[in-house]
Amino acid sequence: MGVVYLGILLCAIAFAIAVVYICLVLKRTSDVLNSLGKTFGKVEKELTHITPQVKETIRGTDKIVDDLGTKLKSTDSLFDSLEELGLSAQSFNLAYQQKRATMSDPELQEEIRPFVEGIKWAEAGSQLYSKWTKTKPVKNELMPQNSYELKVQGRDTTRLPAAKTGKGDRP
Repeated sequence: MGVVYLGILLCAIAFAIAVVYICLVLKRTSDVLNSLGKTFGKVEKELTHITPQVKETIRGTDKIVDDLGTKLKSTDSLFDSLEELGLSAQSFNLAYQQKRATMSDPELQEEIRPFVEGIKWAEAGSQLYSKWTKTKPVKNELMPQNSYELKVQGRDTTRLPAAKTGKGDRP
């Protein structure tokens, strides 16, 4: 019988150790959950401050995307024009090849001359227009009018007194 009592005593001690261990684990788990709850509370408070800013950022991004889409659609006509230009160049090249096959060099040069002259005059007009539209830079210089005054040129005609040296200067 003594062995049975000894076995029961060992089982009771093992059970007590297991209960103490489970209590420690539950205490640590409770502490972790409390800490986690406080952290989530702080995160929730911060999110209430951040959420309006995020909404504004998303709205701003939406506006930018819409604007970008509009601007990209406006470039469609440019690419259509470039396509038409390419087709025109291709047609011109085909017509040139056909004419070249049927004409001699002097005849071809005579037929091309008006186009070459037109291109030259267009270039001259373009250069002349760019010179006319260029603005001349205004020079802001100080020029002495006499030993007592300076005049600002380029902006106005205000006269500024020169620095006095104390050697016979007029007051």
